[in-house]
Amino acid sequence: MARSVYRKLRHQKLLSLLDSDPLRTDEELAGLLRASVSTIRLDRALLGIPELRERTRLMAEKATSRLRSLRYDEVVGELVDLEPNVWGLSILQTDGSMAFRHTSLLSDHHIYAMASSLAIAVIGADMVITGSARVRYRAPVYVGDKLVARAKVGTSKGNKFVVSVRIRVDEVEKFLGRFIVVVVPEAETTKPGDSL
Repeated sequence: MARSVYRKLRHQKLLSLLDSDPLRTDEELAGLLRASVSTIRLDRALLGIPELRERTRLMAEKATSRLRSLRYDEVVGELVDLEPNVWGLSILQTDGSMAFRHTSLLSDHHIYAMASSLAIAVIGADMVITGSARVRYRAPVYVGDKLVARAKVGTSKGNKFVVSVRIRVDEVEKFLGRFIVVVVPEAETTKPGDSL
């Protein structure tokens, strides 16, 4: 196979891999494409694809501008992509402060909070709360793991939306949640007798 044909195929695969997961590192891409890290960096430069840190920053800015139901600092993890009422993506780099005491296992409430806040964030309304949740922890998460959460909005009825959230570490699914989130009308956001 001619070198230029091989390069063109590698470029197509690189674009496809980054389209499916824009948070892949150069090292991960090099392993998947069986190329050196320097080759991947050169390919990214030729294709005009920024490095991971810049891709993440650009995605986060775009996602934050679309966020309505929460403030940016209320989302657990870093919101990196958002299409309101369709889907969302966030990442969370875990550390020792999130672990159960004297272990390297991540405390489950951090995982739930990440999923729940993303389920709320993906809805394009001013006030959204979790009505119910059905969750399944599929495998333990350890300190140092990078969690990637993807939310997908399913059916809706009136002011209620079904949102599925999957959290992975690398390619391994660690958490699956099905949330029913509720858009609260503005008139119901204050207690009776409270004045603004």
